[in-house]
Amino acid sequence: MKSPFDSSRSISAIGEKNLIARICGRFGSTMPPYPFGAGDDCAVIKRNVFAENVFATSDAVILGVHFTPETRAFDAAAKLVKRNLSDLAAMGAKPCCALTSAILSKNLSLDWLDEFCDGLAFAAKKYSLKLVGGDVAAVDKDFFSMHLALLGDSEFPPLLRRGAQDGDVLYVTGPLGFSFESGRHLTFEPRLAEGEFLARMNAARVGFVSACTDLSDGLASDILNILSEGGASEIDEAAVPRNSFGGESADIRRALCDGEDYELLFALRASEAELRDFERAYFEQFGRKPFRIGIVAKKAPSEKSALILVSNGSRRPFNGSGYDHYFFS
Repeated sequence: MKSPFDSSRSISAIGEKNLIARICGRFGSTMPPYPFGAGDDCAVIKRNVFAENVFATSDAVILGVHFTPETRAFDAAAKLVKRNLSDLAAMGAKPCCALTSAILSKNLSLDWLDEFCDGLAFAAKKYSLKLVGGDVAAVDKDFFSMHLALLGDSEFPPLLRRGAQDGDVLYVTGPLGFSFESGRHLTFEPRLAEGEFLARMNAARVGFVSACTDLSDGLASDILNILSEGGASEIDEAAVPRNSFGGESADIRRALCDGEDYELLFALRASEAELRDFERAYFEQFGRKPFRIGIVAKKAPSEKSALILVSNGSRRPFNGSGYDHYFFS
């Protein structure tokens, strides 16, 4: 396992311009030739690259937050690409091009960085993404982060977060929980195809998908993104799909709070017959059904929680929450 830091063979030995050239060289065919890639003050993107709407997002991986020193650099880089792609998936878009910006300590290992760039290029090629430029900045010791600013497009109108209303039915695309323990926070597949499928369905009938978001911080937190003000969710505890690890199935708290699932959570506004037709079409497309987990409901005056667990006819508020960068318990 390569260490991220090696003072005897560090990036500071080759200087900034050589470092940038080295990084760009590792990207290979995923970086277009100048001026459409790195090499000028801006990258040039042709207008006809985008099909219709242009989508933009940005996310990062930070050593010690999103991966550990023991994580393969290749896998950490792939995660950077995929967690950005998950944002596009939530809006029904597909990737086009991206900029990378890195903050690197001067003792960062060249070999480790080479492997990271190889992982970034591999993931970019896999998902038909072009890397068109970026920036590097230096700090003193034992630090690494890289940010990706990602542009995508779609021929369909965007799926939006907030808009789920009373009576809408809630779904997730896959099991939740144990993401870090199982390593799935590195190996997940962004739900690009599922997002495009939902966008196509919504374009055929406007308002069918009333809300959609990806699950990065945990369902208990991310569900707040799709609820209208005053809205709540009634979640069937037994219907929540759960990952297993070490022979143990995730309990409901882990399933709702662990985060880094990168599944899609979405709400549909439809009759029961229309929901069955949707589930049938989804199964024909993906070989599996989406998981129907509950409904959107108005919050009762006595209820403070926006997430109500329903089990065997009883209701109880769920007060757990997912990940928050700035909350320290």
